[in-house]
Amino acid sequence: MRIIIADDHLIFREGLKLLLASSTDYQLVAEAADAAALKPLIAQHQPDLLIMDYLMPGADSGAVLGYLRQRYPALRIIVLTAERSGSLLRNLLDAGADAILLKEGSSADMLDAIRRVSQGQRYLPERVQALIDDAAVHLTARELQVIKLICAGWSNAAIAESFSLSPRTVDKHRENILRKLGVSNAVQLINKARSLGLLGAEHGAPGA
Repeated sequence: MRIIIADDHLIFREGLKLLLASSTDYQLVAEAADAAALKPLIAQHQPDLLIMDYLMPGADSGAVLGYLRQRYPALRIIVLTAERSGSLLRNLLDAGADAILLKEGSSADMLDAIRRVSQGQRYLPERVQALIDDAAVHLTARELQVIKLICAGWSNAAIAESFSLSPRTVDKHRENILRKLGVSNAVQLINKARSLGLLGAEHGAPGA
C-alpha cells in the first residue's frame, strides 16, 4: 500500500513513519508539512492511502479533503485530529474521510484503521462515534469556519472578503448559526461555541 502522510509536526510524522516501517505491506512515498502541498503530491505519487492531520497551515484542510475525495474517489483517507467537536467530526465524515482518529489514540488504532480502510471499510473508533452521536447541533463546514472568525473578532465584511463571499451570504450564515445554537448575539455565541468545543485550539484565521 502506497501511503502519503501529512502533518505539520515533524515529531508526529516521524512516529507515523516508524509505525509504518513495522510492516512490509506499507510503502511511504511522500510526506507533507502543510495542506497546500497535498494536491500536487497526490497527483505526482498516486497513493493508495493518505493519512492527514485536520489542522495544518497552508490551506483549509477540510476543503482539501473534499477536493481529494471528488478528484480521487479510490484514494483512502484517514484524518487525524485533536478536535473533539462532534459537529466538526461529522463534517469530516460527510466530506469523505474513510476513518477519523483522535490524536490521543494508540498505534493499534492507527494500524486497525489502515487495515480496515484498505479493505474498503469506514472506520470510526467508539470515542469518535460517541462524540458525533452526542453533537447537540449539526453545523456545516462553512458555518464552523464562520463561527471561529466571529469568535476571533472578525467583522462580517472581513469574513466575506476572506472567503470571497458576498456580505449578504455571510449575514445568512450568521443568522443560521445563531438559530442553530439558540443564541441571539455574539457574546452568547462565543460562550456557546466554547461550551460545545467548537473553537478548538486555534481560531484566528480561515482553515486554522
